[in-house]
Amino acid sequence: MNKPPFSRLHQSLQQGFTLSPKAIFQEAWQRIMGAKMPMLLAAIGVTGCWLVLNQLLVSVGGDSEEMSWQTSLLGLVVSMVMAPMSASLDMMGVHRAVDRSIRPNQIFDYFRFLLPLAVASLLMGLISSLFLPLGQLLGLPAAFSLLPTLILSMALMFTFPLILEKGFTPIQAITTSLRLFARQWLPLLSVHLLLALLFMVAVFTLGIGLIWVVPMYLTVKGIIYREACGVEGNTPSSNEDTPSLHSTKDHFDA
Repeated sequence: MNKPPFSRLHQSLQQGFTLSPKAIFQEAWQRIMGAKMPMLLAAIGVTGCWLVLNQLLVSVGGDSEEMSWQTSLLGLVVSMVMAPMSASLDMMGVHRAVDRSIRPNQIFDYFRFLLPLAVASLLMGLISSLFLPLGQLLGLPAAFSLLPTLILSMALMFTFPLILEKGFTPIQAITTSLRLFARQWLPLLSVHLLLALLFMVAVFTLGIGLIWVVPMYLTVKGIIYREACGVEGNTPSSNEDTPSLHSTKDHFDA
């Protein structure tokens, strides 16, 4: 008997879902084997494009502290261009979590979704930036204003995949991501804290550790998305040596 579309997602929203940080990291460690190079090349490609576009923004706007409206407009264009490439990294993690193929040039696959991704990126930026001026208005220390911003950015982690994989609108994706985060906020905060610690350790190794940490980060996010939202067309893994959080996976109708 066919399950209704998005059955895993509906169940997670209504009844909640279970996450084990230890199991997530164990599975992610297994899944990055043989996938580190395409993920690293993709991350380098996205970072390189961001640096080039950001440098273009600086060269046009100059070094003055007050940005002109032309520079602000260019910044909006940069964010729109980068949204599909940033979303592609999330989708690489999702694909790896369900044993689908990944490739470095996957970062160019989602420009046909430029409009919804750009709108979502703009809305997320606006929402996340609300706490900084509010904190300054209330006279709070910068750390107290930054903490809610960081937590909110974590809470929006499902947004891009929900747009690309589920076909949600930006508003639907953002509200759904917030609801999912509220269901398992403590394990999700724990996972992000562990990832932040791994990035710090990787930096102290002169960046060598990023060879493992970057693919781990993307794959961990993909596994979390799979467990919370399910993935349409997902089939059981053919690799019996790869640990999984569940012995069976949901199947979805296209």
